[in-house]
Amino acid sequence: MNDYHQQLLTAFLNGLAKLEQPLPPEVQSQLHDLAEQMKANPHTIGNLDRIAERYPPLDTLYHQECHQLENNVGVRNKGLPPLPIPNEATQELTNSAIDIFSAADSVAQAKTKRNPNLLKRIWQAIRGEN
Repeated sequence: MNDYHQQLLTAFLNGLAKLEQPLPPEVQSQLHDLAEQMKANPHTIGNLDRIAERYPPLDTLYHQECHQLENNVGVRNKGLPPLPIPNEATQELTNSAIDIFSAADSVAQAKTKRNPNLLKRIWQAIRGEN
């Protein structure tokens, strides 16, 4: 999974965690399908934009999170090129997404499962910080 895909997946998970209500059944079903795809190929994140568009509250939060992460990346890109992200950070993000997407209520699972420090650790790894 490249940096951009990690950014999109992180924004999507953050958006899910900020929702106040469970997802509509058709959107939840799409997340279940995506979890199965990610189990088969961990580098597959599907089309998160299309999934988010099916539920406007999620779409709004997802795009807000994307914008916030883009601002963070813009700061990061002003120096040397980023170091590669350690594989364990990528695997942790992927496993977390699969668990959240596989749940009966992905919103509730995102609120309890999502590790708020994961994003910080990923960006520290990108910047070469400890």
